[in-house]
Amino acid sequence: MTALPSIRTGPSVAPAPLCLRAVTPDQARDGAGLIYRQIRAGRAVTVQVAGGPEALSRLEQACRAIGLGAVDLRLLDGPADLSLSPLGPLPGQGGPLRVALAGCGVVGGGVLPRLLDRPDIALVGVLVQDPAKTRSPEPSPELVVTDPAALLAREPDVVVDTLSDASVSLALIRAALSRGIHVVSASKQAVAADVEGLSALATATGATLRYSAAVGGGVPMLETVRLARALGPVRRIEAVLNGTVNFLLNRLAAGHPFEAALAEAQAAGFAEADPSADLTGRDAAAKLYLLSRAAFGATGRLPDRIEALRPDFKPGPAPVRQLAVADCAGGQITLAPVAADPLFAELADAGNAIRITLADGRVLSRSGLGAGRAPTAESVWADLTDLLTSRVGTGADGAEL
Repeated sequence: MTALPSIRTGPSVAPAPLCLRAVTPDQARDGAGLIYRQIRAGRAVTVQVAGGPEALSRLEQACRAIGLGAVDLRLLDGPADLSLSPLGPLPGQGGPLRVALAGCGVVGGGVLPRLLDRPDIALVGVLVQDPAKTRSPEPSPELVVTDPAALLAREPDVVVDTLSDASVSLALIRAALSRGIHVVSASKQAVAADVEGLSALATATGATLRYSAAVGGGVPMLETVRLARALGPVRRIEAVLNGTVNFLLNRLAAGHPFEAALAEAQAAGFAEADPSADLTGRDAAAKLYLLSRAAFGATGRLPDRIEALRPDFKPGPAPVRQLAVADCAGGQITLAPVAADPLFAELADAGNAIRITLADGRVLSRSGLGAGRAPTAESVWADLTDLLTSRVGTGADGAEL
C-alpha cells in the first residue's frame, strides 16, 4: 500500500515531530489519527514511539488500517516528551461539544466508538432507519432516533452525517445548516447535489460544512487539491476515485466472476448492498465534481462522459481502472488501460489515487485506501477533530473541506 506523501506549501507548514504512546489499541488508533491529520495538512511527519517494540508494532498496524502505508516511525530511546503528543481532551474549551450522529452503518459504526471515548464530546443522538437491526457496535437505546427532526431536536452543535440515502442526507444537512448547526458529511451524492446552495446556507448562518470523507475515503483528496492551488493554478486532475470499482477490477483481472467479486466487496465493507452508484460511475462523477470545484472554482462541473462497469465487462491483459479526468473545460469517467502508469496500475484492493498537474508542470500525488470503515471513518473524525480544535464558531464562515 502506498503511503500518503507530504506536500509542502511553504515555510508556514512546518514539519511535525510527534512523540506517541501506543501501549493500548486505543492509543495506537488515536496516534494513527493524529499522524493522518498532520499528513493531510501537508506536513512531513516524524514519530518517536514510546512503550517499546510492541507499541511500535501496534502503531504501525493502526496506520496501515487507515491507509498509511509507510510512516517514519522510530522507537524512542530515552524519556518521552509527551508535549509533542496532543491527544488528550482540549483544555479551556468550556463544556463538551454536543454531537449527533446520522447513520450507524459501515462508516457511522466506525465513528461511534470515537465519539463515546472523548470526554470533550457529548453524543446526544444516533439516527437510524431500523432500530431493531443488529449493529456492531450497537448504540445505546436512549440515543437512538428514527426521525431526522428528532435528532435535531436534541440541539447538537455538530451533525456527523454518514447516511447512505442521499436525499435524506441532503435534507438533514440543509436543516442543520439553516439552524446554524455545523455539519461533517461523508455523503458525496448529497453534497454534490447542491454544494453551492449548502455553502451559501452555511455562510449565511455562520455554520461550517466539511466533507473530506465524501471524496477519497481515507485519502485526503480535497485537501491535496487545496494545497496544490496554494502553489499555483491547476491544469489537470487524474484520479481513481471509487474503491469498490477498483476492488472489482482487480478481482476480475484475476479471473473471478463478476457476482463473486461483488459479493466479496460487499462482505469486506467496500460496497453497499445497492452498488449501482459505484457501477454506473455516479459515485465517481460526484467526487470528480467536488474535486473540480475545489481546483477550478465556479468553472468546475459534472463530467461530460461517464462509462459504467457492467457485469459482462471482460478485462484484457493490461490493468484497467475507472479513471476520472478533469480540467477547466470539463471531465470524464472512463474504464481506461493504465499499464504504463504505476500510480494507478499498482493500486491494490480498494485503493484510490490522485495526480494533480499544475500549470507550471509540477505534479502532486497521493494514494491510499479509498473505501472501508476505518479509512473513511478516520477522514470523518479528522474533520470533526478540526472543528473541535477550533471550537466551532471561531471563524466559522461556511468553510468547505
